[in-house]
Amino acid sequence: MTRLGASLLLFASALAPVERIPDHGPSVRPHHFAQPAPAPPFPKAAAIERARAFNAAIPLATVALISSRPFILEASPEDRARAIDCLAAADYYEAGPDALDQRAVAQVVLNRVRHAAFPATICGVVFAGAERATGCQFTFTCDGSLGRRRPSPHEWLEARETAAEMLLGRVETTVGQATHYHTDWVSPPWDRTMDKLAVVKTHLFFRWRGMAGSPAAFLQRHAGREPRMAQLAGLSLAHGSPAPQAPPTPSEAPGNALSSKPDTGLFLMVIPADAPGTFPRLAEERCAGLDECRFIGWTDPGLRGLAMPLSGTAVDAISFTFVRRPGMPDHALWNCREFARSIREECLLRGT
Repeated sequence: MTRLGASLLLFASALAPVERIPDHGPSVRPHHFAQPAPAPPFPKAAAIERARAFNAAIPLATVALISSRPFILEASPEDRARAIDCLAAADYYEAGPDALDQRAVAQVVLNRVRHAAFPATICGVVFAGAERATGCQFTFTCDGSLGRRRPSPHEWLEARETAAEMLLGRVETTVGQATHYHTDWVSPPWDRTMDKLAVVKTHLFFRWRGMAGSPAAFLQRHAGREPRMAQLAGLSLAHGSPAPQAPPTPSEAPGNALSSKPDTGLFLMVIPADAPGTFPRLAEERCAGLDECRFIGWTDPGLRGLAMPLSGTAVDAISFTFVRRPGMPDHALWNCREFARSIREECLLRGT
């Protein structure tokens, strides 16, 4: 073990429980998001304005905002499905339905998986401390939110899409290597000792100062297996029974990360723009077991086609295609205006 790793492990082992603070962001100590259960009353308007004014007055750190490396999960289909659903739950319950907010939260989770002070799995990070009534890392895991508030099938699908993209290498550069965050309507004392890295809408993102926040601290490897979380049994096939109000479709079975139409062998997908090398593998995973399959991907969610036939705008915006036909080799093509390819035959015709 390196001196840095040993120091970080000693740092983590010396942590003690913290006082309750009325926000749903991370605490100053890496394994405790202190929070009462049930959820505390919403802060009064005057307190919110004071907190927002205080937070706005804190300048962003002058340190360089270093982007995280792409996080590409190498795991079995079952472990991948569990990781996707744990990350999707954090995205939905912590960030709401907005894709940018969800990616920012997901990036914090993935940053923690790589940091020696945190668990080495996605589910381990998200559900750390969930067995306690207070002190969980992410408030929704211990304040009753999973029982009180359920995403619609569409919301859950969108959260899973975001999570799957992040686990295929998409990086949310706006938050850098942040490991902590809180909303702008609270002002917890723990952020006074941290660097404020970014503001994404109503969330503020932080990292530790010194060695614990340096790039060298993010060297932990994923454990390779993801634990089964009983708390997600109502939402996730991978963790238990499906939610009663959202009967599972074939596209939501373990190992299928994004929306699709598996009965017809057609997959219309959003794919991560910063990980073009993963596109064939993603397509092969979706087409597994199918003799005939067509996978079409867009890096711009706003231009993604939703059904066949595709509109002209959707066709022009296609970033990647994968076609499988009986008796023929699989055929993958990239939009070479987006992604330069050394072999011209790998480019989509018309540059689309």
